[in-house]
Amino acid sequence: VQQSLTAEAAAVGKQAVSLARRRGNAQVTPLHVASAMLAAPAGLLRAACLRSHSHPLQCKALELCFNVALNRLPASAAVASSPLLGGHHHYYPPSLSNALVAAFKRAQAHQRRGSVDTQQQPVLAVKIELEQLVISILDDPSVSRVMREAGFSSTQVKANVEQAVCSSTTTTTAAAAAPSSQNPNPSSSA
Repeated sequence: VQQSLTAEAAAVGKQAVSLARRRGNAQVTPLHVASAMLAAPAGLLRAACLRSHSHPLQCKALELCFNVALNRLPASAAVASSPLLGGHHHYYPPSLSNALVAAFKRAQAHQRRGSVDTQQQPVLAVKIELEQLVISILDDPSVSRVMREAGFSSTQVKANVEQAVCSSTTTTTAAAAAPSSQNPNPSSSA
């Protein structure tokens, strides 16, 4: 999966795996990914949530709701203690849940549809951008339920993410075009 993610999206994926491992969860789910995204103070998901509810305590309530949902997930099965490991229990690393694999596939499909460059590439060569991952995670029913419990609409937050992506794309395009509109003869202005 790491190969199918851009560096930003892969970093979030690693945080989600780390979160699942710390909690002793058997699987990494969309809830882990959403929680990892929300934890980033300057992250896209947090910014989109703040656009929906301007008070920062609403995001704190959302974090608490994700925490409760993560507490309900099943724990990983421990292997019997081994004398080679000093009698410590060894835990299997968490696997990816079917829901998370489906979210990755949705994100990849969105990514393929959104870029002319990637339409000629094989499916496995398409890299999932962080924005597409956020949108895909917001489409997950378990994430939507948790957001609803905290008073958020995942549909509204998703629209905020899409709006932020469109705004940043427009700004980047305008910034790239700006140098060409400057005075081509700098000596005439003196």
